[in-house]
Amino acid sequence: MKALVIGATGFIGSHIARALVAEGIDVRITRRSASPTLALEGLKYEMMAADLDDLASLRKAMKGCQTLFHSAGYYPLYSFDRAQQKKIATTQMRNVLQAAEDTNIQKIVYTSSMSRIGKNRNGPSNEETLYDPRHFTGLYYQIKDALEELAIQAAGDGLPITIVNPTGVFGDYDIKPTSGALVVAVARGKLPFIIDAPMNTVDVRDVAQGQLAAMKVGKVGRRYLLGGDNTTVAELTKLIARLARVRPPLFKIPLPVAAIAAYASEYLGKLFHQEKPLLPLVGIDFLRYGDHYDTTRAKTELGFRTTPLEATLERAIRWFRQHHYV
Repeated sequence: MKALVIGATGFIGSHIARALVAEGIDVRITRRSASPTLALEGLKYEMMAADLDDLASLRKAMKGCQTLFHSAGYYPLYSFDRAQQKKIATTQMRNVLQAAEDTNIQKIVYTSSMSRIGKNRNGPSNEETLYDPRHFTGLYYQIKDALEELAIQAAGDGLPITIVNPTGVFGDYDIKPTSGALVVAVARGKLPFIIDAPMNTVDVRDVAQGQLAAMKVGKVGRRYLLGGDNTTVAELTKLIARLARVRPPLFKIPLPVAAIAAYASEYLGKLFHQEKPLLPLVGIDFLRYGDHYDTTRAKTELGFRTTPLEATLERAIRWFRQHHYV
């Protein structure tokens, strides 16, 4: 069997590729010319140039593959030009789905996000917790909502799609970094304050194994929350600081203050042509609607298992140090 991984040069995608190779499955990846391959070091794979904006290149990349893992997607750095950015994101998703249909892909595993899970006021949220996209101010959550809706519609139309929704993902090979930016900031002693909120963390390697299980036994059109430890931002940063042997952040600031700062950060960042805002609105959404999660479905139906958070963070810190992030 041959599997195509879209997004394999990224954090989660690279671990999907590693897990597939460990299973003895032939791996093909797509890569844009500018994408670094550090996350794939030491791995055997076939590489093809493709772009989510180019339907023909996606068809070519999928030809001869039986399984598709879609872990890439449009990531808005700013929340401006919302209609245009949503159009770009949904067009790319439709291209992937069309190419999969045209090439008779037998199973698709789509990486969505915990941002598509609603907030439960009476206990941990799960896959059935209602979601209202009007709650969110940042564009990222709105785009994730639109993309998962397209995946669900395609499943209803006959495409064999299973959806996974990872929570806060940590681990090695987080080259950008994404969630690991918090680890780096704390380990450097560069985070003077936090905004506390409930959250859930999961090891990236466990997420990759969950993706493989979704490929094998995941039900078409079904969502699976891939999460681990229910914790808080304060508890997480204290643990990172202890493992990195640095002082933890000393101050907490209220969320309303942080929200004002995020709006200002996006406005000033755009005004002065910064690559990305210092404090994006998506971070405020993450904190405002952060929650604890019940992952019973993934454990029961996929056999999903998780790594202790401390072990995950130790490995992440070690990798960041080896690669001079810290």
